[in-house]
Amino acid sequence: MHESNPFIVADAPAADRAAFFRRTYGLVAASFGAFAIALYAFFVSGIAHSFMSAIAGVGSWGMLGVMVLFWIGTTVAQSLAFSRASRLTQYAGLGLYVLLQALIFVPLIYYTAIVTKGNPGEILIPACLATGALVVALTAVVFMTNLDFSFLKVAIVIGSICALGIVIVSLFAGWSLGAWFSIAMIVLMATVILYQTNEVKNTMETDQHVAAAFVLFSSFVTLLFYVIRLFAGRRE
Repeated sequence: MHESNPFIVADAPAADRAAFFRRTYGLVAASFGAFAIALYAFFVSGIAHSFMSAIAGVGSWGMLGVMVLFWIGTTVAQSLAFSRASRLTQYAGLGLYVLLQALIFVPLIYYTAIVTKGNPGEILIPACLATGALVVALTAVVFMTNLDFSFLKVAIVIGSICALGIVIVSLFAGWSLGAWFSIAMIVLMATVILYQTNEVKNTMETDQHVAAAFVLFSSFVTLLFYVIRLFAGRRE
């Protein structure tokens, strides 16, 4: 049920604010659990192999198509997660986004398996630990300093446009985006986490925990993607 008179989180009574963050971060944790289960199911069922074969069959256009479909799916999922229609609709949006992220991780997991000769855990475990530590540190900065990070929006928009342009050009030019690109994206995503955590705290209402979880999961899982990519690139 929706709260009858939701507050902006920053202005809410302490008990409501604490309940909001418990629900939000609990959902983020559940989303990562569902993400891991979905990835495992993709590989066990053969969906991952079929997905990789389909991409390989169409080359650069295949990856561009995947990016476009991922963007469309993400737009739909976000619209559902932010919907005021019903809580079920919001959960459907979050669930759809978790599945999309699991699918987009398939090529990366294949890559880690190749560079580790079939032992991807050698990369995935330390990458997850490093990502978790970075997320905790960035979240603590927002909550413990009470600084306003809304000024980061312009840098994030410019950085995201540049990153997208580099990725698209690299697909057709045959460039290999090395460690420098992963490091740049990790810095960008760290900036995004500071900004989005600040926005969740200062602009969202106390009944928007599903939308807040969507936003935070999105930034955390994207950070994880580039940390894994950086760790895997060092094993080549």
